[in-house]
Amino acid sequence: MNANPPSTLQATLSRVTTMPTNVWSRSIRLRRASQFAEHALVGLIVSLVVVGAVLGAGTGIGMGAADSDDESSLEGSGEAFDGPTDETTATLASASDPQDDFAVVQFENNTVVSGQATNNTPEQAFITHNDDYLVLSTWDDDNPVLQLGSEPVEVGEEHDDKDGSHIERNEDASPDLQVVDSSIGIEIDPEDGTVRTDDDQSAPIVTRGEGDPIIYDNHDEAVLEPEITNVNEPAEGEDLIVDTTITNHGYSNYVGDRTLSWGDESDSQVVNVNPGNYINEPFVIETEEGDSSITEVELEIDGVDDTRDIDIAEAEVVINEIGTTTAIAGEELDIGVEIERIGDVPVDDMTVEFIVENETVETDDLEIDPGDTTEGEISYETSSSDVPEIDVAVEIPEIGESAETEATVLDADDHENNMGVEVPEIEIGNLSEELKITGEFEYDDDIPNGEMDIPTEFLVNGTVVEERDVTIDESPHEETFTYDLTESKLPIENVSLETPGGSNVTEFDRNVTLEFSDLDETFSSSEPLSTTVSVENDGEVPEFQNLTVGVEDSNTVESDATQSEEFLLNASETVEHSFEFQLTADASSGVELTANTSTVSETVTTNRSVFEAADVELRGADDPDSELSIAGNVTNTGELSDTQTVQFVFDGETAAEEELTLEPEQTELVTAAVDSPEESGEYTYGITTNNESLNASTAAERTATIENQPDQSLLDRISPVQFGLLVIGLLAVLGLLLKYQDDPEAFQARAAALTARAHRRAQKVIGGGDTVVIENGLSRDATVRLRVRDSDEVVFLEDVNLADGEQREFNCLPDNGGFEVGAGVDDIDSHAEVFQEKPNGVGVRLEPDGIHILEQ
Repeated sequence: MNANPPSTLQATLSRVTTMPTNVWSRSIRLRRASQFAEHALVGLIVSLVVVGAVLGAGTGIGMGAADSDDESSLEGSGEAFDGPTDETTATLASASDPQDDFAVVQFENNTVVSGQATNNTPEQAFITHNDDYLVLSTWDDDNPVLQLGSEPVEVGEEHDDKDGSHIERNEDASPDLQVVDSSIGIEIDPEDGTVRTDDDQSAPIVTRGEGDPIIYDNHDEAVLEPEITNVNEPAEGEDLIVDTTITNHGYSNYVGDRTLSWGDESDSQVVNVNPGNYINEPFVIETEEGDSSITEVELEIDGVDDTRDIDIAEAEVVINEIGTTTAIAGEELDIGVEIERIGDVPVDDMTVEFIVENETVETDDLEIDPGDTTEGEISYETSSSDVPEIDVAVEIPEIGESAETEATVLDADDHENNMGVEVPEIEIGNLSEELKITGEFEYDDDIPNGEMDIPTEFLVNGTVVEERDVTIDESPHEETFTYDLTESKLPIENVSLETPGGSNVTEFDRNVTLEFSDLDETFSSSEPLSTTVSVENDGEVPEFQNLTVGVEDSNTVESDATQSEEFLLNASETVEHSFEFQLTADASSGVELTANTSTVSETVTTNRSVFEAADVELRGADDPDSELSIAGNVTNTGELSDTQTVQFVFDGETAAEEELTLEPEQTELVTAAVDSPEESGEYTYGITTNNESLNASTAAERTATIENQPDQSLLDRISPVQFGLLVIGLLAVLGLLLKYQDDPEAFQARAAALTARAHRRAQKVIGGGDTVVIENGLSRDATVRLRVRDSDEVVFLEDVNLADGEQREFNCLPDNGGFEVGAGVDDIDSHAEVFQEKPNGVGVRLEPDGIHILEQ
C-alpha cells in the first residue's frame, strides 16, 4: 500500500536517495554518448564527487534525526525497525498519504508490489536489506526501476542471458513488479524469505555489485491485531457480551491465548489464527450486583491489547411513566402506569397503589420478570366537582418508588360546544351517481387525549340519512359523506351535517326553465300542429321532470289534447321533446298551447293561416235585367298553405260556399251568383271565411240599392230627339256610300272618320250620368279589369271580355265626385284617372298605344 507524503525528515531522505540516482543516470548517458576516453574519465570523476557529497549529507541527516525532540516517533521506530535508519522509516510508515516508491509484500500471494498505503500496511510488510528499504525509483528515464539505497537491484545469474536485469513496475497487469521486458513477476520464498522471480528458473533478486540476495526477514512471523468490535449494555444480573476480532497480518500461523479482563476478573480462550486470516469470537460474562461500577474491558493477545468502555446498569424497579386521559365530567378517567424491572437481581414481593386526590382508589400486586416492562391501568369515575383538574399518583411502597401527575376534566357542555363542522365543498353528480359532502370538523380547544369522536348526523331535505362518529386527531379534520342520487330521492333541496356543537345547512339552487323552441306562428288545417319543447336545468341538483303539453280548447283536437313525457334532467342539462296534435276541420284560428312541469309553466298561441276577403262587389245590382253576383279577392296572409271555405253572404244569409286552397300570400278572385230580391230596396252583401267570428277572421261586407223595373227595349230607352239624330247619321252614311261608290278607298277613309265621330257622339248620347262605357279599339279580343273606387273603398270591380270593336256599359259611378276609374290587364293603378267632380259619364277605350280614360 502507498505511503503518505514525507515529513521534513522524510523529504531529506528522499533527496539523499534520489540525487545519486539522477547523477548516476546522467553519468551513464554521458558514457554511452561519448566515444572518447577523456569524456568517460570526466564523467567518472564527477560521479564519484557527487556520490561522496551525498553520502556525507546522508550521514549528517541521520545524526540530525537522532537528535530530534520527537520522542514518540523515535520510540515507535525502535519497535518497528532495527538499524541506523529507524527514525526515517518510522516517519514514513506512519505518514497519512500514499508512498508509491516503497516495495511491500502483498500477503495473499507472496507477491512483491509497490504503491501500498503505509497507514494500512503492517510495519513488517516493508522489505529491508542491511537496514535499507527496497523502493521503486527513477533510475531509468523510461521506466521506474526497483532500487536499494542509491543503486538498482538485479536479477540473479540465472537471468544474465536476458536483455536487461532490472525490475520495473507493470502498470497494466499483475504482478505489480516484474523483470524488464518480460512478464516474470517478483515474489517472496515462504521457506527462507528470499525475494525471487516467479518463473521456473526462480532467480533471486540481488544487490548490484556484491550480488547478495535480498531477504524478507519477517517471512516467518505472525503479526496479530486484537480488536473489541462491540459491547452490549446489560444491567446487573444480565450477560455482558463482548464481540472481538483477532487478525493475523503475518506469514506464520499463531496458536495461543486471548484474554479479556474487567474489574478484578479475567477470562482466557485459546485461538488459532492462520496467516492473512482473522477470527470473530465473543466473550459472554455473567454480571452480578455491584458490577455497575465497572467501566472498561481489555482484550490482550501476544502482548498486544485493545480496550473499550462499558456501561452496566444498576438493578432496580422504576416507574417509567404515569399518564391519564382527559375525561368529560361524569365519564371515566383512565389512569395508566409503566413499570420497568432493570437487571436480574432478586426482589421481594411488591404492590402498586393508584391514588386520586390523596386517596388510594385501587391496589394491585406487582408481578414483573427481570428485564421486562409491565403496564397497569384503572378507571376512575369523575364528576362535575373534578373540573378542571385532579391530582393523580402511583406508588410502590415497598421500595419507596412513586410518580405524580395532574388529570384534566372537562365540563360536559363546554366539550359539546367545542365540536363544530363547516361544509366548504359539495360535489353533486348526475342521477344514479353520488352526492358527496365533505365536512371540516373542528374542536375549539386541545383535542382530549389527542383523539376523540364527534357524533355526526347527515341530513338530506331535513331527514337523517346517516349517523356516524367522526374520529379526529387534528383540527380541522376532513370527512366525506355520500348519498346515492336515485329517482325516488329527488328533488334534493338541502343537505346538512349536525354535531353537538351545531349544524351546517346548504341549500341548493333549483331552477328549471322551458320554452317552445320550435313552433310555427301559423298552422294549416290540412297538417298536424307540431311543436318542440326545450327543458333546461339551470340549477345545481338533478331533477325528475313530468312534462305535459296540451291544447287549451280540447274541441279543436281530434284526440290526445294533452300529452306527457317523463325524464331525468341532470344539472346543466337540456332535454327536448316533440309533440304533435291533429286539429279538427273547424279548429279555431288561434290555438293556445300550455307546457307544464312540476315547477314551471309556459303558454304560447299559434294562429291558423288567415284568408282575408277584399275588393268585394255586387255585380248587376243596377241592372234589373242582369243576374246578381258577388265577387271579391281572397288572400292567404298566413305562412302555410291552407284550405278554407269561403262564404258569400247576401241580405244576412249565406247565398253560396266555395272551398278554396291558397299558398302563402296567394290571392284569388272568387264569384258566386245570388238570387235577385223580389222587392226593391237596400241589401247587404259580402264575403267571409270560415273563421269570421274568430280573432283572426276577416270579412268584407257592403250595401247596395236594388230596384225592380219593367222590361224595356232599346227604342224605349231612346228619346225622340236621340232617335232623330240617329236617323240623320244613318242617312249621311248612305249618302257617302252613293257618292264614293266609284272610289272605294276614299269611301273607307270617309266612313272611318264618320264612324269615329258617331262613336263619340254615341258615347255622349248613350253613356252619361252614372255610367262607364268601355270599348275595345284593338284588332283582337281583349280582357280588361275595370275598377271604380271612392275615397273609402272599391265600389265596382269586374273583368270584362270584349271582342274586336265591342262596347259595354256599366252603371257604377258614385253619386258624388272624388272617385277614381282604373282599367288594366294586370296593373290597374298604371291606367287610372281621378275625377274630383262627377262628370256626365266616363269612357274607357283600349287602343294599340294604351288605355284612354276620358270624361264624357
